[in-house]
Amino acid sequence: MFDLNVESLGIGVDIERIDRFRKPVDEKDDRFLNRIFTIAELDYCLAHASPYAHLAVRYAGKEAVVKALNQANITGVNYSDIEILNDSRGIPVVSIKKEVGHDLVIKVSLSHSDDNAIAFALVSQL
Repeated sequence: MFDLNVESLGIGVDIERIDRFRKPVDEKDDRFLNRIFTIAELDYCLAHASPYAHLAVRYAGKEAVVKALNQANITGVNYSDIEILNDSRGIPVVSIKKEVGHDLVIKVSLSHSDDNAIAFALVSQL
């Protein structure tokens, strides 16, 4: 039987306009980009001919993860502490780059259209 402690779960969702990321990229606003994204995320996103959707969906993912962490009573995690990269199958994988005092499982789903990026995150404590 599966024993589920609802207090150890958190969910989060976020939607972002992709156009929001045109100005920081086109104007090379490194201060903004480096405050939000890790070097590995920037390397991945900026390698694409049109990086805006990749940045927007990762930003939405980070926001969804923060919301899910907060629901699971885990605070103090900033966007720059969260890294979302793809595994060898293209599935997004979340890493927290700071100690949070809990063993966590974090799942995230990312998607985008021409105009919007959306992310859904689920956090559970082991």
